[in-house]
Amino acid sequence: MKGNNRVLFFTSLGHFINDSFLVLFPVLSMYYLSLGINATAIGILGAVYNFLSGFLGAPIGRISDRTGKYAELMFMGFLLIFLSGIFFILSFFNSDLFIKYVTVSIASLLLGSGLAFYHPLGGAILQLSYDKDEAPKALGINGSMGSLGRAIAPYVMVVLFDDLGVTKGLLAVLIVTLMLSFTTYYGLKEFSYKQEKNLVQEGEMASLKPYMYILLPLTVIVFVRSMFIAGVQLFAPTYLFMLYKSHYVAGVFLTISYATAIIGQPYFGKLTSQKGGRFVVILTTSLSTVFYLLFVYLKNYYVQLLSFAIFAFFPLAAFQIYLAMYPKSLIKRFLPEQTGSFGVMETCLAEL
Repeated sequence: MKGNNRVLFFTSLGHFINDSFLVLFPVLSMYYLSLGINATAIGILGAVYNFLSGFLGAPIGRISDRTGKYAELMFMGFLLIFLSGIFFILSFFNSDLFIKYVTVSIASLLLGSGLAFYHPLGGAILQLSYDKDEAPKALGINGSMGSLGRAIAPYVMVVLFDDLGVTKGLLAVLIVTLMLSFTTYYGLKEFSYKQEKNLVQEGEMASLKPYMYILLPLTVIVFVRSMFIAGVQLFAPTYLFMLYKSHYVAGVFLTISYATAIIGQPYFGKLTSQKGGRFVVILTTSLSTVFYLLFVYLKNYYVQLLSFAIFAFFPLAAFQIYLAMYPKSLIKRFLPEQTGSFGVMETCLAEL
């Protein structure tokens, strides 16, 4: 395997690994409640790891631009995720509630930090490897692999956790993850690009003022919408487990809901090009709200499964919708093609 195909294959494998762990904490939350960790603590820790995964993207993008060590940094992120899994395992071995809180907190911090690495790096590698006409297709394939990881992971995790126990099941997941992480690293280690100078000079940020008319409303929309979606995805497994008394059912719901993004991302990207970002934001926000209410108030298995899947179908394609609403002159000036900044934007819009 040579050239860009090699880069696309291994960055997509990295995306699959990274996004598989986006669902780890929501799945584990079902098991933690039975251990005495309360829902408020789970919510706070969920907010912490989601915040870190977005907040750390910018400095990681800048470091990758300065050093050109994309493969090394990506592998570092995977190692942090692996270490977070070790601490999650340790939390199940100690009966002392305080020790459980400490180990779960450390695990959440490591998980959020580790998840911050991939998107700035993977997005930058693909942007640097493909020209502007081929990059969107490569990013679409790469994005689908991330969605596939999110879709498969919940089902695989609950099956392993219930059949082997949480500790042995998670250890099996971590061993496979470590092997795939080494594979990704060796596949990308020859890729190198070092930015010779800062693309955004000191004082240029002042020129963002003319764009505040679109930046401020979008920031509010992204924040509120992402906060709502993150909260639902975090507590949905716990809610479903309490309702149906089955980890398996919760895993099926999550798997089907995340799988909708595999279709939803390219579909809404095309629809946004045809109808415009504002129309699609209003459409997806309205319909996702309606189907969320159906999911909560109609206590029928098949109705809830369908409504939750449709609910997830709309908001999980936020990145391309919001990106289309940014003025092209702003993107061209502050997000040049050959920079990790593209990946930073993907992290902020798609993963917060």
